[in-house]
Amino acid sequence: MSLLSNLATTQNDDIKSEQDSVGGGPKDSGLYPGTVDIAYLEKKQSGALFLNTVIKFDDGHEHREGLCIASGDAKGNKSYYENANGERHFLPGFNHASAISLLTIGKELAELDTEKKTIKIYNVDAGKEVPTEVDMVTDLVGQRVIVGLQKQIVDKRKKNDQTGKYEATGETREVNEIDKIFRERDKMTTAEIRAGKEEPEFYDTWDKKWTGKVRNKASAANDANGASQGAPAAAAGGTKKPATSLFS
Repeated sequence: MSLLSNLATTQNDDIKSEQDSVGGGPKDSGLYPGTVDIAYLEKKQSGALFLNTVIKFDDGHEHREGLCIASGDAKGNKSYYENANGERHFLPGFNHASAISLLTIGKELAELDTEKKTIKIYNVDAGKEVPTEVDMVTDLVGQRVIVGLQKQIVDKRKKNDQTGKYEATGETREVNEIDKIFRERDKMTTAEIRAGKEEPEFYDTWDKKWTGKVRNKASAANDANGASQGAPAAAAGGTKKPATSLFS
């Protein structure tokens, strides 16, 4: 009798057979077309407003990310911040959420309505996903985009019991984060559309800069270099707010 004869066979229904998979963990940085599967609003205890998104890429990967579209009560619940020179810039999360809306249905976030929907969301107390009522931005569900997704090295953080704030532990982890949104049909960005460009340029620029690369945003790297390694500059555009019809 062969030494192999006592092994279970792949015909055994009680054991899961091998599946085709490229493994878990963060995806490599790259440009991924996908569909918005979920988009709902969540107001945090701090007063900050988030658009929680789930985007299903065409390769089967699912990316979940909460996009901060308005700051907390302490910072005035604003969709923008002011730098040291007094210049106002939209929050990165607001820019991404706005781009998803403008590049798909041609509307500003402020023009969108919400509907009460019940979906399964992970509940910390229950330790599992439970049915939860949310404010779903239904106009965005099912819309197609191309996501410039980065693999990033970030600090592991732990809550300081004395201050109540989360602080870097000295360890790092790898995550995926949305860096740029492109319109699927022509690969254009909101900046290029506002600038009146007829052909996409930034798509290739982003591809050459980030595809297959890892962005190190950990505090140790920032301290060594003076600043975190930044993304390439966006395509030039005017400062005048465009009419929504530009994105139709």
